[in-house]
Amino acid sequence: MEIKLNSWDINDAIEEYLEKKYSLKININNLEDYLYLEHDELEYEYEKHKNGKVKKDKDGCKIIKESNYVTKHVCLDNVCSISFYVDTFNEE
Repeated sequence: MEIKLNSWDINDAIEEYLEKKYSLKININNLEDYLYLEHDELEYEYEKHKNGKVKKDKDGCKIIKESNYVTKHVCLDNVCSISFYVDTFNEE
């Protein structure tokens, strides 16, 4: 089963959490800026030939020279949503 939370649900949940955990009563919709989600994304650098073309192995896959995690940010504006799936058949 898919559960999907839109931006209003996310904001309500954050407001509720801040009120319970920190006794802060704020309205996130009245903030000057939107909330931002910080996440790490894996980026690859590939080996290249002298002409700049990416090298590939015998199976046609790009050869990875190095990989790094890069911190990125996503704006949680009015049109965003978070969805996840719950397995309802294996309930204990």
